[in-house]
Amino acid sequence: MYRALGLILVIVFSLLAIPAATADDYPNKSVRIIVPYPPGGPTDIISRHIAKRLSDELGKQFIVENKGGANGVLGTQLVAMAKPDGYTLLFDPSGPLASGLALYKDIPYDVNRDFTAISNAAVSSIVLVASPSFPASTYQEFITIAKSKPDGVTAELNTIGSIHHLLTALLRERTGAHLLLVPYKGSGPAIIDLVGGQVDVGFESVPGVLSFIKSGKLRAYAVATPNRVNSLPDVPTFKELGMPEFVAEPWWAILGPAGMPKDVVDKLSAALQRIAKIPEVKEQFARQGMVPDWMSPADTTAFLRNEVARWAKIAKETGAKTE
Repeated sequence: MYRALGLILVIVFSLLAIPAATADDYPNKSVRIIVPYPPGGPTDIISRHIAKRLSDELGKQFIVENKGGANGVLGTQLVAMAKPDGYTLLFDPSGPLASGLALYKDIPYDVNRDFTAISNAAVSSIVLVASPSFPASTYQEFITIAKSKPDGVTAELNTIGSIHHLLTALLRERTGAHLLLVPYKGSGPAIIDLVGGQVDVGFESVPGVLSFIKSGKLRAYAVATPNRVNSLPDVPTFKELGMPEFVAEPWWAILGPAGMPKDVVDKLSAALQRIAKIPEVKEQFARQGMVPDWMSPADTTAFLRNEVARWAKIAKETGAKTE
């Protein structure tokens, strides 16, 4: 009897030791990084830089797989349902993880429940711009015109459910500006119409419009950042204009399915921290208008929780819609 019990205990302790050994050996095969958008955009480009660096740091291939659809929801759901062994990761922007959750229909995952936070990866900046043909030269003049002309001023929404979308809704709510919303499928066509005067104003990420602002093809009113942007030193922040709640920077995070082993998460986090400090990585991010933004897993978890709650509150207050 005791011999049998001893054998059972040996087997149990052997099984308990397996996860630790597996984690110590991580990764021992290639790792998938799911990007829930088609190839070619900034999310895809930066994810490939990170994948290459992770491959160098950890000695196995980290391979980007594009799984686009439903504004990023499909690929995000794929990771939520994956085995939490560290071999399926997610590189995702703020839309499917926070700002779009209150706008998209039937979200099949819970960000706070269904994912393991590993690190934030990057952050960018947003500016409110206007067509050069629009008569207002300052933010205050823009608001005066928009309040005096019901639906007479058009505002582009480059992506439904994005931070840009909710900032536009928040602007209408806070100022009483009468803006006619015009949805687009991406920043590219929206910026073309802004430059051409087919639409009046819009929130855009700074990298996508910086050259147009510098050349006078677009007019910058304000940036939604805590401090002025170095590349646009003469453009005030919304905080300076008396709107401190208008601090909203697009971000990208790296997650895995819920239940990942802590030592695997810590190993990935440490590698990502080292990567964020590499000068060439900073240069690669800068070319996409981003800055590396490493956070610890605990800080990333808290950040995601706060962002989900913040944008849900804004969506409710503004009545923002997907249509």
